[in-house]
Amino acid sequence: LAPLAAAGVPLLHVYGDADDVVPWDENTGVIDRRYRQLGGKITLIAKAGVGHHPHGLEDSTPIVEFIARNSPGTPQEFVDAALLPIWRTSRLTEPMFFLQLDPSAPPTAKLLFTPTKILAVTNGQRSQTFEPGRDYDQLGHSENLTLPSQSRIPFKTYDELYPLADSTTPQIGRQAGDKSRGIFFDNGHGYHDLQASVTYEFEPGAWQQPRPIVEDSALGRTRAKLRSGEPLRIFLCGDSISEGYNSSKFTQASPYCAAYGELVALALAQHAGSPIEFRNFAVGGWSTNQGLAHCRENRLGSQQPDLVIIAFGMNDVFQRNATKFAENIAAMMGDIRRDSPDTEFLLVASMLGNREWGIPIEQFALYRDELRKLASAQVSIVDMQTLWEKLLTRKSYYDLAGNGVNHPNDFGHVLYAQWILAHLIPEFTADE
Repeated sequence: LAPLAAAGVPLLHVYGDADDVVPWDENTGVIDRRYRQLGGKITLIAKAGVGHHPHGLEDSTPIVEFIARNSPGTPQEFVDAALLPIWRTSRLTEPMFFLQLDPSAPPTAKLLFTPTKILAVTNGQRSQTFEPGRDYDQLGHSENLTLPSQSRIPFKTYDELYPLADSTTPQIGRQAGDKSRGIFFDNGHGYHDLQASVTYEFEPGAWQQPRPIVEDSALGRTRAKLRSGEPLRIFLCGDSISEGYNSSKFTQASPYCAAYGELVALALAQHAGSPIEFRNFAVGGWSTNQGLAHCRENRLGSQQPDLVIIAFGMNDVFQRNATKFAENIAAMMGDIRRDSPDTEFLLVASMLGNREWGIPIEQFALYRDELRKLASAQVSIVDMQTLWEKLLTRKSYYDLAGNGVNHPNDFGHVLYAQWILAHLIPEFTADE
């Protein structure tokens, strides 16, 4: 199994959950646990009430979806976007989620920058092109776009975005605040399908701050390997964001943008020419408690990673214990260093969750500040939290959301990749 996991080969296993000839614990369960411990991805399909030899599926849709989700490659445009940071470009493809919060006003959304030229407006899956005047209007020379009555661009009203708790609209309940209404929720590509994709030009230098804070002396071993084109082994540990939610490749929707971890690996291979071995150990729903346990049980350091990206926080903030969060991450690094003392680390301060959901927003800054205390020559901090604070002064949370509450969309995954790459590619932060 180890060579398969190292090569990133995904496995699909169909089994009967009533099999008493070769029970779960003696067969599928063993493979499942072992492959996940090795960093491999395995998908399980249980046939309820079926015994030995389930002989496939009546409905092949899950198999087709598995193949689509794990097909190799990601469109080159997203690798190129990861390598062209937002502060060095004057052209952007950006999502817009149109809202009609006031019934007397047209649906509206806002771009990050004032366009000098709008090049294209499509649906999220890039299968339909929209027309100015018919589908959207630009308000003067501003960042705001509105939808005329005949527009084909989707939008949400207040009642659709915040449905009543007893409605049939897919939703997630609020953690705090008005619990008579939930938030429209979709952990697949529902938000992606509702977001228009706008490609436009704007004045150079429009993005000033924040930018990644990079110490030139940090991660010297990793940078040296990249400079000389040596092989690099990168591990990623984290929660659902790092697992891949809600990138369009993960949710099996066009245009199939990979999640940030894969984008980083692809971008480094393209830029540096280094053979990159990337292994993703992230699991949705995990906090640093599970991350630390996994690290210890599987001795990740024994596999001699060159660089480990640790990205938790979205689930940890509910515990309201930033000190424990940092202690867990320090312990993870310590365990890895026992077997691999030269390993270097990137610690990611998470993007923000949706304030409307009731997530404890005030905790994110506390968690980030505790992470900063762990910085050293071998440890750099990737501050996505400060970036999200800035983004939310210009755009709505739903422009950036993959599921409505706590996952990024394709645009967010590209930004994650850019902020990480800034710590590994000196040209990203060199004086212009």
